[in-house]
Amino acid sequence: MRRIFDFKKTINYAEVRFMILGHFELLKRLQNDLVVNPLDLDQVRENGIDLNISEQLTIEPKAFALAKTREWVEFPTDLVVLCNLRSTYARKGLLIPPTVVDAEFKGKLVIEIANFSDQPYTFKQGERFLHLLVEKCRGAKPYSGKYQRQT
Repeated sequence: MRRIFDFKKTINYAEVRFMILGHFELLKRLQNDLVVNPLDLDQVRENGIDLNISEQLTIEPKAFALAKTREWVEFPTDLVVLCNLRSTYARKGLLIPPTVVDAEFKGKLVIEIANFSDQPYTFKQGERFLHLLVEKCRGAKPYSGKYQRQT
């Protein structure tokens, strides 16, 4: 059988490695080149950073809406982020699609939230809703898309 794709050979040329930053490494990076503004230190969790919703938002049952973070973020060239809705909301039937924030992104995050429950849900302004897993990445291409510097 002929191989169409040689995984070992390809991965050597396109190697990307990830390492999730923990609490203490996040604190170091926040003093250096990682920007989250405004930020209360209790938003820096064991393995990520929690962000707040910028304004009150109600999502009707079986519908979705876009939620913007209160915080402005700036990620350096060697960091990428995986966004997760805090588990409290998943238990209520709210979900977000897989969301990656690329290296060099600057701006407020806008996240789609879907309500799969039978009840409307209202986020209060300033409520923590999003958990960021910040990952060190080697070989990332910096973001230069249309959402750069969104407010």
